[in-house]
Amino acid sequence: MRILNETEVRALAENDLEGGFEACEAAFRYFGEVRDVLSHPSSAFMSLPRDKPAACRLKGAHLASMGVAGARLATPGYYYCWLTDFDGGQPIALVAEDWLHRRRTATTGALAARWLARPGTRTAALIGAGKIGREFVLTLTHALPLDELRIASGSGDSAKALVKDFGAALGQTQLTAASSIEHAVRGADVVVTITKAKEAFLLPGWLKEGALLLSMGGVPEVAFGVLDEIDRLIVDDIDYALAQGDLHAWVKSEAISKEALLARIDADIGEVAIAAKPGRRSEKERILAVIQGMAVCDLAMAKMVLDRAEAEDVGQSVTL
Repeated sequence: MRILNETEVRALAENDLEGGFEACEAAFRYFGEVRDVLSHPSSAFMSLPRDKPAACRLKGAHLASMGVAGARLATPGYYYCWLTDFDGGQPIALVAEDWLHRRRTATTGALAARWLARPGTRTAALIGAGKIGREFVLTLTHALPLDELRIASGSGDSAKALVKDFGAALGQTQLTAASSIEHAVRGADVVVTITKAKEAFLLPGWLKEGALLLSMGGVPEVAFGVLDEIDRLIVDDIDYALAQGDLHAWVKSEAISKEALLARIDADIGEVAIAAKPGRRSEKERILAVIQGMAVCDLAMAKMVLDRAEAEDVGQSVTL
């Protein structure tokens, strides 16, 4: 099997944004066609009884179209994708996935935006200026012909720092640090939330007609009242969405029952990817897409990196 460290992974994939889009699109299409592609449960947690609370997580999937199966392994501070041969089962790679997972998260969100944003989209808002937010600046401006990308964060300082790091513009896109989250959201065609918020901050009345809202953080970000303003609700992995994030918070607070929420879902991203169900039906629809990440996309990105590593003989080959 081949072991790829963080430096090697970034060298192989960092400068190829479209390659990541192609890998994740293939994974979403596979999900749409095969349906049952994730482990059961799709995410397994194990709490570690330490002085400082911590947890391990395992997310498994298979991706026969690329010849692999495997899992994303996350322990405190360490992240890897374990790949096995789909047919034979033998381990073929252990791929460092700290940066790669951040790029995958941003890529799947930007890909959903490419599919679901209204025609003529020119303005986007990014709420969250952490490490994943940094990747989103790159993927969103690659996916959409944006004139303006407004960046906001809880304190505002990290948004200003992010804009400063990239400069005032990225290609044709002007980058601005919004004075508030509300200011960033109002009038934006696409809104992405990827934060560590402790309570919902995106309120009813903020989204313009025709807006796409991508809820991606595993925490409460969107107030329940926004659901009344949404015309379509789209998810990626519904089981995971019910375990953390906005949908989980709404059910846990008893704002809505699980059954009623499930009835509100119009499609999943796999169905949209293969056109089994429509994503956007009109320019005026407001869409909420809960895209929190699927292990099948982690496999796709890791396999893309592995193929390049094998072609260039990068990494360490070991026999188990």
